[in-house]
Formats: sequence, C-alpha cells, structure tokens
Amino acid sequence: MVLVGRIPSMAASIADKARIEEQIALIPRLRGTGPNPFEYDQWYARTSEILKSVFGVEADEVARYERDVGETGRMAGVRGNAANMTLNIHGKWGILERLDRAEALLRELVAG
Repeated sequence: MVLVGRIPSMAASIADKARIEEQIALIPRLRGTGPNPFEYDQWYARTSEILKSVFGVEADEVARYERDVGETGRMAGVRGNAANMTLNIHGKWGILERLDRAEALLRELVAG
C-alpha cells in the first residue's frame, strides 16, 4: 500500500506523542542546569510550537499549557525590563514550579 500526502492518524498520533515525550525527557536536564532561564525559555518555546502543531493554535491543550506554564516576564522582586524572560527559580511562578506543572500536563497529554 502506498500512502500519498497525509500520514494516517494512528501514525501521526504516535509521532506526536513521541515529540511530546522528547520534551518531557529534557526536563531533568533543565532542572539540573540551575535551571538556566535562557535554556528554559528555548524549551518552553519549542514545547509550545509542538503543542500548537499537534493540537492546533486555538486548542484547549495549548491554552492550558500557556496558562499553567507560560506566564511571561519578570516576577515581582526581580530587577529589569518587565518583558524580559529572566525568571526566578523558586516560587509558584519560578522555573522549577513551571517545570513541575509542564511535566504533569505533558504526561497527561501523552497518556490521553
């Protein structure tokens, strides 16, 4: 059987889950690097791109990811430009807590 054009949905689903699992696999390294705000920002952006391509830009899954993980800008008490992505490490909106929420959500999406 020769497939032209679209990948069958079962194969796409497996491939999509694998892409999400690759992002999950990067979380321990992110935690271990400090975590580094620049590396976190790159990981966050790539994960967002993957979720938008898998579920669609307007999807509930993407909105939930952005709501739970994607609060942008500096947090209270951090000096500098409010639009800068330098984040605290600790606290509810610190990188470590964001990674915890992201990991839980991504695992749920892969399982579901």
